[in-house]
Amino acid sequence: MLKQSPSLQDEFAPALHFRAPFGWINDPNGLVFADGLWHLFYQFHPMSTVWGPMYWGHAVSEDLLHWKNMPVALAPDALGNIFSGSCVVDARNDSGLFTGPSDRNLLAFYTSALPQSDGRPDYQTQSIASSENGGTTWTKWPGNPVIGNPGLECFRDPKVFWFAPGKHWVMLLTHGQSVGIYQSTDLRNWNLASEFGEGEGHHSPGPWECPDLFELKSSSGESRWVLVVGVGDGCPAPGSGTQYFIGRFDGTCFVNESAPDRVRWLDLGRDHYATQSWFAAPQGRRVAIAWMSNWRYARNTSTRFFRGVMTLPRDLYLGRDAMGDHFVGQRFSEELNGAFDTPPIEMCVGDSYPAPATIRVRGKMSFRIGDTLGIRLFDDDHDQIRIERSEHGYAVMLVRQVHSDDETLSREFPHQYNVPLLLRDDVLDLDMIVDAGAVELLLDGGRYSITQLFFPRSVIGPLRLEGSASGRFALCESVKERCDV
Repeated sequence: MLKQSPSLQDEFAPALHFRAPFGWINDPNGLVFADGLWHLFYQFHPMSTVWGPMYWGHAVSEDLLHWKNMPVALAPDALGNIFSGSCVVDARNDSGLFTGPSDRNLLAFYTSALPQSDGRPDYQTQSIASSENGGTTWTKWPGNPVIGNPGLECFRDPKVFWFAPGKHWVMLLTHGQSVGIYQSTDLRNWNLASEFGEGEGHHSPGPWECPDLFELKSSSGESRWVLVVGVGDGCPAPGSGTQYFIGRFDGTCFVNESAPDRVRWLDLGRDHYATQSWFAAPQGRRVAIAWMSNWRYARNTSTRFFRGVMTLPRDLYLGRDAMGDHFVGQRFSEELNGAFDTPPIEMCVGDSYPAPATIRVRGKMSFRIGDTLGIRLFDDDHDQIRIERSEHGYAVMLVRQVHSDDETLSREFPHQYNVPLLLRDDVLDLDMIVDAGAVELLLDGGRYSITQLFFPRSVIGPLRLEGSASGRFALCESVKERCDV
């Protein structure tokens, strides 16, 4: 990110989480690794801190930690505003839109959303743009739209990837409450191959948004395909959330390996939406981020000069639980270790530490039945996180207050709800990063993820650990004012 002038600093501006220099952001778009750089595009309204006509913002990083802002990549045109999508490296020039093969050939797929004068939803089609200079400048294809609207009210968020066994490209598109799967060999001519979603998983009044589909391999070498979709409202957290399915994919159809009514959530907090993963990440990694907010209150959060941040990058992995069931686990990407280079401070239950705004806390705790652990992160009059063990497993209580006169935020933001963890182990490991009110908590090796925004009276500690559980934590402080370029 660019350095912020003092006048544009904000109490809740994070040091590690990506945000725009000014304005509104939401969904991550176009995540692609190319020519040694991690590219992050995102839904961006540069003229306001409230959602408006969408552009694609753009930033690049060598290490997923220090981000350099680039010029706005895509701006609205006669076909409409620039909604979510994805990028690929067209190294072979399959599209024919480049001068020749090159690892710098970037092709962006996005939804053109044309507002309607009669109050109907935006008319949505799919468009493409190309860049031969590593994403610095973009040329929209004169033949856009590349896919016209087949008569769907919700038809958006193209996610494109290469399916090597079939030697063809695949595109996912939101079809309202389902996902269309398309195929192409030239990235310009697409055919609908199948559809997934009817009668599967969790459905609510809003569409399934920002789909992603990728293969994960376990440490034992077995593999499964994972389909991720955003659910705009009606999730148990409550509000918007991210659902996933585990199954098999043959290049044409995705088949869910679980019962149709089985519901899996990628995150159990309230602020994890529109998850996307990087195309062509090195070493076969599957690295993902999400928009860290919730549509119930995203337009009203307590920031002044920016609104919206991304989660920290996480590496996804395929695991099995004690019953042999597959799950998607998450680990903070190893690049984040570079943000915490002070010697770790040891803490035990009962300790209090005057923590700064950005810290990482890691440790293993022993719980007997009936034991508790309360975690107070901010200078508020309550624990924000409380973990309890019973004979049935663990429960995590999440408590959040609001210190704002905004009517929507006061109504939608506060909560107190429990998240059950289906664990019988006596030891629970924890990895948590707190960054100016942005809190990401991974439990049980990342099998469970809880992502939450807080807007406390002060983002400065003290950090307090209370309860009857036993164990030690290692606390590391961030020694960088901001992870900027």
